Amino acid sequence: MLDQAQRAPQTVTSDWEPLASIPIQGVQIKEIKNVVIRAGVLVECYRPEWFEDPFLPVHVVYMTLIAGGLTSWHHHRTQRDVIVTVRGQVRLGLFDERPDSPSYGCFKVLHLSEARPTAVRVPPLVWHAIKNPTNEPAAYVVMNDQPYHYEEPDDWTLPPGSNKIPYTLD
Repeated sequence: MLDQAQRAPQTVTSDWEPLASIPIQGVQIKEIKNVVIRAGVLVECYRPEWFEDPFLPVHVVYMTLIAGGLTSWHHHRTQRDVIVTVRGQVRLGLFDERPDSPSYGCFKVLHLSEARPTAVRVPPLVWHAIKNPTNEPAAYVVMNDQPYHYEEPDDWTLPPGSNKIPYTLD
């Protein structure tokens, strides 16, 4: 055996349930089961009982990412997002900059795929960005609990390549 080789840590249970918790306060995850039907696959993207706090989607968008595509880091001051990958695979980066949060300064990358659909609820003031790490297009649905205000969007972004968040999605 090579000198630096180490046993990999356990990441799932024998029932294939992930062990890792999300270290960022308020982020909630709900794995969704694919339903194989006669003509394809059905995926339920949202149900109100999936999340602890009431969440009523009032604005829904479908986003695509080209191969290798990366969104800007952004957060919202008041709105919450629920993100569900519906095509391909993406990496969702989360960074907590809320000084009063018990998870202040924490960073987490979630690997999301249509193969194992997952709804991720992102609370206000948690920075997030999405990257498509593959050579194929990817797509995801974003549900917001507030309508988009065209004149004054609740969307705060950092310039592409900014080092204000000292982590990458690579």
